Amino acid sequence: MGSNSSNNSGSNSGRNPASDLPQDSRRETAEKVLPAVQHSVDLLSVRQSHAFWIASVARALAVIVLLIGGFVFTAGFLDGAYRTAVSRLSDMGSGTAAGFLFGGLALYLQCLEPGKLQRVGARICAALLLLLGGVNLLLASGPAYPIPGAGFSYYVHPASAIAFILAAFTLALHDRRIKTDRYPAEYLACAIIVINLVALLGYAYRLDPMMRLLQQHSVPLPSAVTFIFFGAGCLMSRPTHHLMAIVVRNAPGGQMLRRSLPQMLALLMLVDWLVDWGARLGYYDFHAVAPMLTLINCALILLIFWRTAARVDQEYGARIHNAAALAETTALLIAVSDNTHDPIFVKDSQGRLIFANPATLKQFGKSWDKAIYRHSRDLYPDAAEAEQIDREDRDIMNSRQSETLEQTLHLPTGVVTYQTTKAPWLDKRGKVLGVVGISTDITARKLAEDSLRERESQLEKTVIERTTLLRELTNHLETVREEEKQSIARELHDNMGASLTALSMHLETVYKLFPDEDKWIDRKGRIQTLLNALVATTRRIQTELRPNMLDLFGLKAAIVEQLDELSQRSGLICKASMPDEDVTVGHQMEIAIYRMLQEILNNVTKHANATRIDVILDVDEDRLALTVRDDGVGISEERRSNTTTYGLRGLRERATFFGGNVEIRANGAKRGTTIAIEIPLAPPTGL
Repeated sequence: MGSNSSNNSGSNSGRNPASDLPQDSRRETAEKVLPAVQHSVDLLSVRQSHAFWIASVARALAVIVLLIGGFVFTAGFLDGAYRTAVSRLSDMGSGTAAGFLFGGLALYLQCLEPGKLQRVGARICAALLLLLGGVNLLLASGPAYPIPGAGFSYYVHPASAIAFILAAFTLALHDRRIKTDRYPAEYLACAIIVINLVALLGYAYRLDPMMRLLQQHSVPLPSAVTFIFFGAGCLMSRPTHHLMAIVVRNAPGGQMLRRSLPQMLALLMLVDWLVDWGARLGYYDFHAVAPMLTLINCALILLIFWRTAARVDQEYGARIHNAAALAETTALLIAVSDNTHDPIFVKDSQGRLIFANPATLKQFGKSWDKAIYRHSRDLYPDAAEAEQIDREDRDIMNSRQSETLEQTLHLPTGVVTYQTTKAPWLDKRGKVLGVVGISTDITARKLAEDSLRERESQLEKTVIERTTLLRELTNHLETVREEEKQSIARELHDNMGASLTALSMHLETVYKLFPDEDKWIDRKGRIQTLLNALVATTRRIQTELRPNMLDLFGLKAAIVEQLDELSQRSGLICKASMPDEDVTVGHQMEIAIYRMLQEILNNVTKHANATRIDVILDVDEDRLALTVRDDGVGISEERRSNTTTYGLRGLRERATFFGGNVEIRANGAKRGTTIAIEIPLAPPTGL
């Protein structure tokens, strides 16, 4: 499984009950499955650890052989004083040392990772070994063949020459297998060990025939030991081949070979040597050697095998217990994997599928035989999705962190969306073996989310359309109201104003008819005062309904006039800060700004208990800002957030109509309130 973040556009392949599980439940299921899979490879991990250890010993033996050969070969060119220091190694001879150089180098190359360069180098060294052994074996029958005696020589013992020929074939056939699953190189390596072990035992028991191996001269002791190292290295360099695989296995046979065989061989050889040494010193007759060896060897073999049998029996009991636990865990794994609708899968480090439950096989539309050990490109129809899956698997293995991914895949059953939890598969040493994952079909949920998203989009579109209609209606109502105010103001100006002017003129004539008495003079003053108040009230109502200054001289003059009128009427100190240039923002916006300022000033007069008002008008390329600041008692947070107050709500509605906003805030530590209105000069869409 992998990840593809595209939305699902296919049909639902059926409701998955497991998809209703919360993510925590799916994680718990994954946590149950992962230990079971991990436990099923414990034996393989143990075997791999033994193989790694044995292969490391093989490399060490190859280095030892290489060092011995190089040391002896180099010492052959030294003077007499240094030759005396290494007199024991001088028996090997420079020719034999050269053979060990070739053999050690070839063995070390065989222990490395397989490559073209390593294979070519090993074959060249094997050919040189074969040439060296063959030439020395042919020369051994010649009359002028050099023999050891004075310093170093190129003499090679015939048994060593035969061992070199066997070593050459061992290296050449190292990985060649015959039909019965056997490797000839293993038996050739054993032959090298046996030949030189005979010579080594001859030195241990001082038996010349065994040291000479039916030849005229004895096999040099360093040569015999080095050949044994070489043969053991050849065997250990391939721990998975037939003979070494028996030792590597965690089965009872492998455990017995690893634990008991070295002890038994060492004890038998030590006892045999001690018995022979005692007979040579005359402690007992040589005729008693055979019975003593038989008795002691039988006792040792009985003791070792009895001890080994007890340990094997103990481990067998523990293995039976572990097998029962493993069977229980395996049964749980099978129950979880086979009875769930969620795909569960395991991949190795190369991306091959090595475990899949029936749900996983069903989504691929393949049987177990056709899906096992297949890569993603062989399982998924879409090549791009398969590449994405492999890339995410590699990322999880590299990061060593579990991850939950959402993926939409084109499968034979249709387009399906999964939520997949993946985790790296690690062995006991922390090595990454692959990826383990569990998926949940969330196709139905994705379809529901897509449907909900589509409905939200439709609802948002409807809200935008209705908002546009409401704005148009508000604009129409505002226009009608302004026209009505303009009509009323015109009537007041044309009719009421003319009537009051005519009345004033008529009263001037009537005043002349009044007697020149104090009571009539007082009445004349009262009548004139009432008439002047009526004219002023009419003019104020007319200005509030439709300011002539706004129509004649623009927004700046109308604001100044409004502040002057407020200052005269209420006694407040009103200061205005206006831009130097003319303000041209459109008739509708001018009316809105004037009405908003009118509403703010009315609120300050009624509620602020202020003594000073500052009005700042600022216009730049793309916005208009009106700021009104007073030094009154301030406004509370509750009143600022109150949406039912008609005055404040009216301010916000007027600003919103033009795409602007209103900010009401307290003046910090100072008294008073600041109201900032900001409106873009470009009208919003729909106006």
